Amino acid sequence: MLLAACNGSQNKNHIPLAERFDPETQSYAFAIPNLPPVPGIPGLRARDCGQCHQTIYQEWRLSTHATALRDIQFQAELAKPDSPKWICLNCHIPLQNQRQHIVTYLADGDIFQPVTTENAHFDEALQREAVTCATCHVRAVSDSSSVIIGPNGSQAAPHPVQQKREFLREMCQRCHNPQGEGLTPNLICWFETTRELADAQDLVKAEFGEQRDCVDCHMPAAQRRVADTFLELPVRAVNAHSWVGSGIPKWYDGYDHLLERGYQAGLQVEIRDVQLVGDDSVHAAISLKNSFAGHDLPTGDPERFLLVLAILEAADGKRLQQDSLKIGQEWLWSPARKIGDNRLNFGETRVWRVALPNDARANKMIVMIYNVRLKAENARHMMQTQGVNEAFLPDGQKLVQELGEHYPFAMVIYREEIDLQSGQRRRLNSKELIALSRLEKGKPLEERDY
Repeated sequence: MLLAACNGSQNKNHIPLAERFDPETQSYAFAIPNLPPVPGIPGLRARDCGQCHQTIYQEWRLSTHATALRDIQFQAELAKPDSPKWICLNCHIPLQNQRQHIVTYLADGDIFQPVTTENAHFDEALQREAVTCATCHVRAVSDSSSVIIGPNGSQAAPHPVQQKREFLREMCQRCHNPQGEGLTPNLICWFETTRELADAQDLVKAEFGEQRDCVDCHMPAAQRRVADTFLELPVRAVNAHSWVGSGIPKWYDGYDHLLERGYQAGLQVEIRDVQLVGDDSVHAAISLKNSFAGHDLPTGDPERFLLVLAILEAADGKRLQQDSLKIGQEWLWSPARKIGDNRLNFGETRVWRVALPNDARANKMIVMIYNVRLKAENARHMMQTQGVNEAFLPDGQKLVQELGEHYPFAMVIYREEIDLQSGQRRRLNSKELIALSRLEKGKPLEERDY
């Protein structure tokens, strides 16, 4: 980064961020201003909050928000020469308190020439917490004091609380629904999940009996106390802070607690009409319905896709025949441009009619579905990345080079086996699917289905 040598306001070439970006519609371009202390609590770090909010703290600690800075794929992307690093960090470490340098201006309005100043309030430990409690729940009310933002007011709290329910519900938009023009030829973080949800609201209301937003599904409420140690507090609906999302964890040990954190696939699958047609082929109709997501499936990162495999397998486990269906977006790069999109809208059912050439050795048909975050071809390029910032990710260069050992590329979300002789079926349960997903760890790239 370019360090400011003079007061940016006196340099005609230094353009204030608020002139380059709209603070209302492009809030991702602005880090959340430095937060002074909150009276009544020891500090702004998650562990400070966790002294009282113990259950919420443990949920957050296992979440992808807590690992947003230690995301190996993110750090590899951040190391690219055409990455406007300061903008990317605004979502992965959103607080100015987490930034050693604060971007105040852009030289000539160029996003690759940020003008910065040293941050006297930088907290390295807070930086490591990535998307932490204070990101959503603390805001400054003066130069010397901050306040807790909560969905409910409280007279029992040892700190000041402002009730701002809608503010909290809208916080997701800042990073998960950024809007604006493309900033670079290949920066495509312009997700459309909110629009997808808005377009589907009539169907959502018909399905669930009410309109829903991000919080309703991704932070489901349970009856409990907001602060475990305050027994005088009422038991009421308190939102979970687990943020399971699509279920693919950032590290393989993230599978350990996936089910207890509330993971549920958004896809409903039914396999019908499995039959041998003459002696030539095995036919089946595979019904895929986006039953639970509320938005398109998959959504968000345009490189995500669902991979549906129909396989004929011999008794010894050898694959004899297979066919595949990819559901997602198709992009070309440099510059990035979308050339195709066959994702499932909420409520949509798509039937894939598959015909596999028959093989006398086949004894079962297998239908398996992956939720893919990173395909092997892209991983191969990513593993060549140099210049990973190890201040953000210790041993980051080695971790990127050994990506397949540490970073789950995909998750198996469905598998059903059909005996071609007896017609008996076996559908794997959630625990078995997670065990199968773990087997991808360390698998050679050329042996992966995706």
